[in-house]
Amino acid sequence: MKELVAVLCRGLGVAEADLQVEESSHEDSVTVTVTLPAAAVQALDGRDHRTAKAVRQVLSAAAAAQNKRFNLVARARD
Repeated sequence: MKELVAVLCRGLGVAEADLQVEESSHEDSVTVTVTLPAAAVQALDGRDHRTAKAVRQVLSAAAAAQNKRFNLVARARD
């Protein structure tokens, strides 16, 4: 999941050096935390949150294939 989030963020124009992805797993859920510069968070969020919804939908489909739940958290770096 961590690699998939990184690929999707790079596809949105986030530089590799600016991207920090952390993954934590619990029993049947996976939480991926993405730390980005403030401008990149806006790119990930998109207009009317459409881009973020699309990224979450892709990742939810990948998590469903593994019988897990998926959570995406995007944080802005100062």
